[in-house]
Amino acid sequence: MDQKILSELGDYLLAHREGIIGEWLRAVEQNPDISSSDHLKDKEELLDHLPELCQNLAELLKSPQSNQNRSEVFRAARVHGRYRWRQGYRLEEVIREASVVRRIISHNWLDAYAREVPKFDGGTRRAAENIIHEAVDDVIADSAEQFVEEQLKGTSDLNSQLADALAEVRQQRTAANAANNAKDRFLAMLSHELRTPLNPILLWANATLEEEQTAPSLKEGIQMVRRNVELEVSLIDDLLDVARITGGKLQLHLQLSDAATLFRDALEMVKSESVRKQLEICVELSATNHHVIVDRARIQQVFWNVLKNAQKFTPEGGTISVRSFNEGKEMVSFAITDSGKGIEPDLLPKIFETFQQGVGGPLGGLGLGLAISKAIIESHGGKIYASNKGSGTGATFTIELKTAQEEAHQTPATLSP
Repeated sequence: MDQKILSELGDYLLAHREGIIGEWLRAVEQNPDISSSDHLKDKEELLDHLPELCQNLAELLKSPQSNQNRSEVFRAARVHGRYRWRQGYRLEEVIREASVVRRIISHNWLDAYAREVPKFDGGTRRAAENIIHEAVDDVIADSAEQFVEEQLKGTSDLNSQLADALAEVRQQRTAANAANNAKDRFLAMLSHELRTPLNPILLWANATLEEEQTAPSLKEGIQMVRRNVELEVSLIDDLLDVARITGGKLQLHLQLSDAATLFRDALEMVKSESVRKQLEICVELSATNHHVIVDRARIQQVFWNVLKNAQKFTPEGGTISVRSFNEGKEMVSFAITDSGKGIEPDLLPKIFETFQQGVGGPLGGLGLGLAISKAIIESHGGKIYASNKGSGTGATFTIELKTAQEEAHQTPATLSP
């Protein structure tokens, strides 16, 4: 690693700060998944702390070990989280716009610098990418924490309980920082602690909706609260899974299972949404060899994720086709094809990356479902991939799993991983 080149890279980014900011503005304004930016009155409101973040990144490249520079990133990120809450952003939008910064700097501008400075390669480039990724990860974690803290302050009936939870999160984060594993451990603890106070809200909402004396106008508001809490729970669960996967802590409880049955169960779980959108579901499970040794809950989670993704991008009255087949005796495949717009060619290679979503679908979620599904399938020794014939032709997601050997059918149903 050449520190002199890293320092010069910091100067380079500062010199091109306006270009970086311009690219970010265009990307955010054109991103349908960051729609809250549409109502902001001027560019300064949208930019918020981005110029300061560029400055901090440049200083970190010059002095990677500087605690003062890292403190500045922490302070600016928390101010940003508070500001975005007041502007009416959603949590996933705050996370997504920071990810846009990461992509623009680590791809576009580091590539541009490498063309000008041939020595910027190998270990030096990896060191620069690590500094940038770590700083952006800290920005996401810190701004998300402050955003959620502001959000929870509005729930007056749970203030005491939420304050205790946030205090515990801060204590756990301090311990995690001391262990040099702050990002993953903090994310896991934050997700656990945030999920706990959401449970009584769901219980209260469900109980109130069941009471006959609850006024219809009040029920509409309570239903909205319940939907949003359920969305937050789903987002938190996805974040927990990402933390487990990135930390290498995803545990599998392997059992001899019928993959076709797991798939049918997943179809039943998403049935209500298919009915609501009047979707035609064409099912052809033709695979004759469909027994697998898997974690049943995790594989069903993958089937559910892919089916929900197909529902999301299929217009009302459209068609979803699902089929299973064997290519040889060692693999069973499940293919899910929707009749939506398909996947843009430039997005297809990135569709299984974290925080990636297809263009043209409804808003919602963080774009983690497919990334989580890929990690789960690969941990089972299988494959998942997407394909389509072009925009407007729909997309096909194929899941491949290893079939159980013949002798496995004679073993007990529960196996140790």
